[in-house]
Amino acid sequence: MRAKEHPVKSGPHSQQRSWRGARWFGLLFLIPGLAVILVGPVHTLYQHLVTAGWQPVPAVLERVALRSHQGDDGTTYSVEADYRYSYGGRDYRGHRVGYDWGSDNITDYHRDLVRRLERARAQGQARVWVNPDNPSESVLVRELRWAKLGFMTLFGGLFSAAGLFILRLGRIRTATEAMARGEPILSSERHGHWLFGFMALMFLGLSLPGVLAIPSELRQDNWPILAVLLFPLVGGWLAWLGWRSWRNWTFYGPAPLVLDPAPGQAGGDVGGRITLARRLAGGDGSLTLQCLRVRISGGKNTRRHESLLWQQDQVPELRHEARSTEVWFRFSPPGDLPATDDEGREQVVWRLMLTGPQTPVPLERTYELPVVQGTLRSSVRLSDSHVRRQEQQARIRAVQAAAEQIDVRTTAGGVELISRAGRHRVMTAMLLLVGLIFAGVGVGLWFKAPDEGATLYLMAGVFGLFGFPMTLGGLFMAGRGLRVRIEGTRVTVIRYWAGRALWQRRGELARADQLVLASGGSLNRGNRTIEYFALEVVDGSRRLRLAEGIAGRPAAEALRDSLVTLLRLS
Repeated sequence: MRAKEHPVKSGPHSQQRSWRGARWFGLLFLIPGLAVILVGPVHTLYQHLVTAGWQPVPAVLERVALRSHQGDDGTTYSVEADYRYSYGGRDYRGHRVGYDWGSDNITDYHRDLVRRLERARAQGQARVWVNPDNPSESVLVRELRWAKLGFMTLFGGLFSAAGLFILRLGRIRTATEAMARGEPILSSERHGHWLFGFMALMFLGLSLPGVLAIPSELRQDNWPILAVLLFPLVGGWLAWLGWRSWRNWTFYGPAPLVLDPAPGQAGGDVGGRITLARRLAGGDGSLTLQCLRVRISGGKNTRRHESLLWQQDQVPELRHEARSTEVWFRFSPPGDLPATDDEGREQVVWRLMLTGPQTPVPLERTYELPVVQGTLRSSVRLSDSHVRRQEQQARIRAVQAAAEQIDVRTTAGGVELISRAGRHRVMTAMLLLVGLIFAGVGVGLWFKAPDEGATLYLMAGVFGLFGFPMTLGGLFMAGRGLRVRIEGTRVTVIRYWAGRALWQRRGELARADQLVLASGGSLNRGNRTIEYFALEVVDGSRRLRLAEGIAGRPAAEALRDSLVTLLRLS
């Protein structure tokens, strides 16, 4: 019997709108970029070829002048001239200096050209290039400005590359589109190296004129120009990231994912196969399936916030071929989880993350999956031996993780639990850093407010409202500790900070169902989310904390189960 399914909210109309938006946005870059190349380098080179058969004749240079033009981007320059010449027994007048159009400030070309023309006039050596088929058509200077040609080619090429890149991204099919076409789902890393490469090209290309200008600027004691070197350094770092992403992609191949069932089922199975172009050693690999709620806020400055609804880890079964490996997996997520929804500002995303060996090339793949609510089961069958082995190893890992995080000691009177201080340095450091930055900005604005106006007092208060509590919270986390004694049914909880007892509470623990897990926050590292839990005892209307800062639900559940066994609770 087939269960009723809720469709994935990612219809063809929304996909077409997304493609149209990407197309127009990409064309906004591509068309101006191509226009710059066509009316600049291409037109200049064409004119240079057309004038190749023109004849040089002596000329009288009557006037030559350097013109400056003020604009938003600074001062640009151009050259004007009046001259006369004779050809075929007739006299002509001309004003065209060259086939280089417009004004610019690329190098000191215009000043140098005026000096050369003035010197040629003084020496009576001025000449012009005349079209023999139309002698009234002439040009005073027939030469290529390689610096300007290079700059305009680079500028137009960068804009064109940006447009093509955006158009390419707009055509990448979503997981839902790929599934609808009967195609495998490709990971998010399929365009990572293109993105890094494009960003590296932008940083390196746009900084090139500034880098080339450094020697001349240093001769004029303009030492701050060295700050321009930061841009190629960032570009080089992005290029390295792109190379690493490309190496990963080529080493393991596209790693296509075939869902079974398709789409995945919340309340049934989310299973399938991933094909790698390499043989992996047995046991090398882990999978994490996440269901996340995504909130998109803001208007012009859009912000994306992800909150974890559900997460489960699994060691997949590896099926080896001659030169490849199939990664088989099968999850059974709860049926109360929402289906994939990528429309609007409140979205639901299902994400599958594969990690594997770190040498010689780290294996990392991330997939966005279409998932609906349903009860369909997967035809992917993991071997019984693999399932038993992984369940056993998962229990062992959970017990080891719990033991590493929380000290559990048996005493003559019962059990003692110690949540040591300073265990989560990364989370504490991040909280302190952000808090100090906000608090520092608030203090700086407060002292600047008497000179700048009352508005800064308000801004200082807003920054301080966030900064000082975060700083205090970070300091508290850095030194907090918890010691719990359970003797019979009596529970004694002592809170410590920096080794000093702050307060003490007492309660009763008589049944296993009094032990509950409470969320203690989460920490995002890339696409991965680490959940933290606290183990609490419910004593009437009160809750007493027995252990805190436990990373991962399996470790928290293992600690609860071991405590039930030690205390012989029922």
